[in-house]
Formats: sequence, C-alpha cells, structure tokens
Amino acid sequence: MTAWLKLVPAWAWWALALAVVAGGQQVRVLSAQAVAVGAQRDLSDYRAEVAERDRRAAIFVIQENQRRQAATEKADAEAQQQLAAARGDAERAGSALERLQQRLAAAEQRSRDAGNSITAQLGQAAEDAARMRADMLGRLGEAVRLYADIADQRGIAGAACERAYEGLRGE
Repeated sequence: MTAWLKLVPAWAWWALALAVVAGGQQVRVLSAQAVAVGAQRDLSDYRAEVAERDRRAAIFVIQENQRRQAATEKADAEAQQQLAAARGDAERAGSALERLQQRLAAAEQRSRDAGNSITAQLGQAAEDAARMRADMLGRLGEAVRLYADIADQRGIAGAACERAYEGLRGE
C-alpha cells in the first residue's frame, strides 16, 4: 500500500491537505452561520417579547389612569352633591331664622299696640328686651351661617380629598 502512496505526486498531497483544511474551514463557517442565524432568531424573539411587554405595560398605564380619573371625578361629583345639600340645609335654616325674627317683631309690635299706660310702660321694657333679643339673634344667625358654611365646605372638601386618594390607591 505504501507503493501506491508513492505514486501520488507531492503536489497532490499538498492539494489534498489544502482541501481538507479548506473543508474544515467551510464546516466552521457554516457552523458559525448556523449559530448566527440562531442568535438572530433569538434576538428577534427577544425583541418581540420586549415589544409585547411594552404594549401590555402601556395598556395597563392607560387603564390605570382612566380608573384614577374616574375615581377622582366620582369623588368630585359626590362632593358637589353634598355641597348642594348643605346649601339647601343652610337656606332652610336661614328661612327658619327669618321666621323667628318675624315672630319676635310681631310680638314687639303687639306690645307697642297695647293702650294701657302700665301696659305701655311694661311694653316699652319688653320692646327693648325683644329688640335686643332680635338683634342678638340676627347677629348670631349670621355668624352661625358663616361658620356653618365654612365648616360644610371644608368638611366636604376633606372627605372628597380622602375619597379621591383612596380611589387613586385603588381601595
């Protein structure tokens, strides 16, 4: 068999060795290309996964903002309703105060209309006391209206703020 090998010229051996080395290189290049294609596919899959996560996160943010906005608007609407109810109560209280003042004024007028001098003197004293009571009641009524209005506004605003905050937190 070695005789056979001697018949093959030296340049053929070199060509064979070169072909084997080049073939090995070709195998390595093809292997590297296969790895590159796999890596490119993995990169493409990763990008698609990241894009899907970003899309889901954006949808979640939009939905969360809409939920928070709705909670804030609901708290505001409830506060407006409560303020309207408080104003109605204040108007009813104010009209009750006016009726009381009218009754005091009528009682004062009746005491003035008395024809007897003793009754007139007593009526004058009663008139002065009634006038003082009516004046004091009117001043107190105005102060009560002012403080009640402020208390209603602040209490309702505070409760609305709490509801809005709880709505933002998702409670």
